[in-house]
Amino acid sequence: AAEFETTVKEVAGPVLPELNDEFFAQFGVDEGGIEAFRAEVRQNMERELRQAIKTKIKGQVMDGLLETNQVDVPKALLGGEIDRLRAQAVQQFGGASIKPEQLPAELFEEQAKRRVALGLVVAEIVKQHELKPDADRVRAMIEEMASAYQEPEQVVNWYYQNEQQLGEVQSVVLEEQVVDTVLQK
Repeated sequence: AAEFETTVKEVAGPVLPELNDEFFAQFGVDEGGIEAFRAEVRQNMERELRQAIKTKIKGQVMDGLLETNQVDVPKALLGGEIDRLRAQAVQQFGGASIKPEQLPAELFEEQAKRRVALGLVVAEIVKQHELKPDADRVRAMIEEMASAYQEPEQVVNWYYQNEQQLGEVQSVVLEEQVVDTVLQK
Protein backbone atom coordinates (compact mmCIF):
# COMPACT_ATOMS: atom_id res chain seq x y z
CA ALA A 1 0.00 0.00 0.00
CA ALA A 2 1.20 3.51 -0.78
CA GLU A 3 -0.11 7.00 -0.18
CA PHE A 4 0.44 9.91 -2.52
CA GLU A 5 -0.24 13.58 -2.04
CA THR A 6 -1.01 15.52 -5.21
CA THR A 7 -1.82 19.06 -6.13
CA VAL A 8 -4.25 19.49 -9.00
CA LYS A 9 -3.18 22.47 -11.06
CA GLU A 10 -5.78 22.25 -13.78
CA VAL A 11 -8.67 20.08 -14.95
CA ALA A 12 -9.25 20.06 -18.67
CA GLY A 13 -11.38 18.20 -21.15
CA PRO A 14 -11.41 17.87 -24.90
CA VAL A 15 -12.88 20.76 -26.81
CA LEU A 16 -14.26 20.08 -30.25
CA PRO A 17 -13.07 22.61 -32.82
CA GLU A 18 -15.54 24.76 -34.65
CA LEU A 19 -16.27 23.42 -38.12
CA ASN A 20 -15.35 26.46 -40.18
CA ASP A 21 -13.27 27.34 -43.23
CA GLU A 22 -10.13 27.80 -41.09
CA PHE A 23 -10.51 24.28 -39.70
CA PHE A 24 -11.17 22.79 -43.15
CA ALA A 25 -8.12 24.60 -44.59
CA GLN A 26 -5.89 22.70 -42.11
CA PHE A 27 -6.89 19.55 -44.01
CA GLY A 28 -6.35 21.03 -47.48
CA VAL A 29 -10.01 21.85 -48.16
CA ASP A 30 -10.03 25.48 -49.24
CA GLU A 31 -13.45 25.63 -50.91
CA GLY A 32 -16.77 23.88 -50.57
CA GLY A 33 -17.29 24.06 -46.81
CA ILE A 34 -18.41 21.11 -44.77
CA GLU A 35 -19.63 19.13 -47.81
CA ALA A 36 -16.18 19.26 -49.43
CA PHE A 37 -14.55 18.39 -46.09
CA ARG A 38 -16.81 15.36 -45.64
CA ALA A 39 -16.08 14.27 -49.22
CA GLU A 40 -12.33 14.56 -48.55
CA VAL A 41 -12.58 12.54 -45.33
CA ARG A 42 -14.74 9.89 -47.06
CA GLN A 43 -12.26 9.64 -49.93
CA ASN A 44 -9.35 9.17 -47.52
CA MET A 45 -11.22 6.54 -45.50
CA GLU A 46 -12.22 4.64 -48.65
CA ARG A 47 -8.60 4.69 -49.87
CA GLU A 48 -7.39 3.34 -46.52
CA LEU A 49 -10.10 0.64 -46.55
CA ARG A 50 -9.16 -0.47 -50.08
CA GLN A 51 -5.52 -0.67 -49.01
CA ALA A 52 -6.36 -2.66 -45.87
CA ILE A 53 -8.44 -5.14 -47.88
CA LYS A 54 -5.68 -5.55 -50.49
CA THR A 55 -3.11 -6.11 -47.74
CA LYS A 56 -5.25 -8.77 -46.04
CA ILE A 57 -5.92 -10.64 -49.29
CA LYS A 58 -2.24 -10.46 -50.23
CA GLY A 59 -1.29 -11.90 -46.83
CA GLN A 60 -3.74 -14.77 -47.25
CA VAL A 61 -2.49 -15.54 -50.76
CA MET A 62 1.16 -15.46 -49.65
CA ASP A 63 0.37 -17.74 -46.69
CA GLY A 64 -1.38 -20.13 -49.09
CA LEU A 65 1.58 -20.10 -51.47
CA LEU A 66 3.93 -21.03 -48.63
CA GLU A 67 1.64 -23.82 -47.41
CA THR A 68 1.31 -25.39 -50.85
CA ASN A 69 4.93 -24.91 -52.00
CA GLN A 70 7.59 -26.29 -49.69
CA VAL A 71 10.89 -24.61 -50.54
CA ASP A 72 14.36 -25.52 -49.37
CA VAL A 73 15.89 -22.14 -48.63
CA PRO A 74 19.52 -21.85 -49.78
CA LYS A 75 21.83 -20.89 -46.90
CA ALA A 76 23.45 -18.08 -48.88
CA LEU A 77 20.10 -16.41 -49.56
CA LEU A 78 19.04 -16.95 -45.96
CA GLY A 79 22.24 -15.37 -44.64
CA GLY A 80 21.86 -12.37 -46.94
CA GLU A 81 18.25 -11.83 -45.86
CA ILE A 82 19.19 -12.11 -42.17
CA ASP A 83 21.85 -9.44 -42.75
CA ARG A 84 19.27 -7.16 -44.44
CA LEU A 85 16.83 -7.65 -41.57
CA ARG A 86 19.56 -6.90 -39.02
CA ALA A 87 20.50 -3.69 -40.84
CA GLN A 88 16.81 -2.68 -41.03
CA ALA A 89 16.40 -3.26 -37.29
CA VAL A 90 19.43 -1.12 -36.46
CA GLN A 91 18.27 1.63 -38.81
CA GLN A 92 14.69 1.50 -37.51
CA PHE A 93 15.74 1.87 -33.90
CA GLY A 94 18.43 4.46 -34.61
CA GLY A 95 21.17 2.40 -33.01
CA ALA A 96 24.21 4.19 -34.39
CA SER A 97 26.34 2.58 -31.67
CA ILE A 98 25.12 -0.94 -32.52
CA LYS A 99 26.54 -2.86 -35.44
CA PRO A 100 24.05 -5.11 -37.28
CA GLU A 101 26.21 -8.19 -36.75
CA GLN A 102 25.88 -7.73 -32.98
CA LEU A 103 22.21 -8.71 -33.21
CA PRO A 104 21.69 -12.50 -32.91
CA ALA A 105 20.85 -14.14 -36.24
CA GLU A 106 18.27 -16.37 -34.52
CA LEU A 107 16.03 -13.33 -33.96
CA PHE A 108 15.59 -12.95 -37.70
CA GLU A 109 15.87 -16.53 -38.98
CA GLU A 110 12.15 -17.40 -39.25
CA GLN A 111 11.21 -14.10 -40.89
CA ALA A 112 14.17 -14.40 -43.27
CA LYS A 113 13.20 -17.98 -44.22
CA ARG A 114 9.67 -16.85 -44.98
CA ARG A 115 10.80 -13.89 -47.06
CA VAL A 116 13.32 -15.89 -49.07
CA ALA A 117 10.87 -18.75 -49.69
CA LEU A 118 8.16 -16.31 -50.77
CA GLY A 119 10.64 -14.48 -52.98
CA LEU A 120 11.54 -17.71 -54.76
CA VAL A 121 7.91 -18.79 -55.20
CA VAL A 122 6.81 -15.35 -56.42
CA ALA A 123 9.77 -15.15 -58.82
CA GLU A 124 8.77 -18.51 -60.28
CA ILE A 125 5.17 -17.36 -60.76
CA VAL A 126 6.42 -14.18 -62.47
CA LYS A 127 8.64 -16.30 -64.73
CA GLN A 128 6.01 -18.94 -65.57
CA HIS A 129 3.32 -16.38 -66.38
CA GLU A 130 5.75 -13.90 -67.97
CA LEU A 131 4.46 -11.09 -65.77
CA LYS A 132 5.74 -7.53 -66.13
CA PRO A 133 4.60 -4.50 -64.11
CA ASP A 134 1.51 -3.08 -65.82
CA ALA A 135 2.28 0.58 -66.64
CA ASP A 136 -1.36 1.65 -66.19
CA ARG A 137 -1.52 0.07 -62.74
CA VAL A 138 1.79 1.69 -61.79
CA ARG A 139 0.43 5.08 -62.86
CA ALA A 140 -2.86 4.49 -61.00
CA MET A 141 -1.02 3.49 -57.81
CA ILE A 142 1.24 6.54 -57.95
CA GLU A 143 -1.76 8.81 -58.57
CA GLU A 144 -3.65 7.25 -55.66
CA MET A 145 -0.71 7.77 -53.31
CA ALA A 146 -0.23 11.31 -54.61
CA SER A 147 -3.90 12.17 -54.06
CA ALA A 148 -3.22 12.34 -50.32
CA TYR A 149 -0.92 15.34 -50.90
CA GLN A 150 -1.84 18.96 -51.55
CA GLU A 151 -0.03 19.09 -54.89
CA PRO A 152 -0.51 15.59 -56.35
CA GLU A 153 1.01 16.35 -59.76
CA GLN A 154 4.36 17.24 -58.14
CA VAL A 155 4.35 13.91 -56.27
CA VAL A 156 3.56 11.99 -59.49
CA ASN A 157 6.42 13.76 -61.29
CA TRP A 158 8.79 13.01 -58.38
CA TYR A 159 8.03 9.28 -58.61
CA TYR A 160 8.67 9.21 -62.34
CA GLN A 161 11.93 11.15 -61.96
CA ASN A 162 13.20 8.95 -59.12
CA GLU A 163 14.17 5.55 -60.55
CA GLN A 164 14.49 3.83 -57.16
CA GLN A 165 11.05 4.99 -55.95
CA LEU A 166 9.47 4.08 -59.29
CA GLY A 167 11.09 0.64 -59.04
CA GLU A 168 9.56 0.11 -55.61
CA VAL A 169 6.09 0.96 -56.92
CA GLN A 170 6.64 -1.37 -59.89
CA SER A 171 7.58 -4.17 -57.46
CA VAL A 172 4.39 -3.63 -55.46
CA VAL A 173 2.31 -3.67 -58.66
CA LEU A 174 4.05 -6.85 -59.81
CA GLU A 175 3.25 -8.47 -56.44
CA GLU A 176 -0.39 -7.42 -56.90
CA GLN A 177 -0.37 -9.00 -60.35
CA VAL A 178 1.01 -12.21 -58.81
CA VAL A 179 -1.81 -12.16 -56.23
CA ASP A 180 -4.35 -11.61 -59.03
CA THR A 181 -2.86 -14.48 -61.05
CA VAL A 182 -2.94 -16.84 -58.06
CA LEU A 183 -6.53 -15.88 -57.27
CA GLN A 184 -7.56 -16.49 -60.88
CA LYS A 185 -5.96 -19.94 -60.88
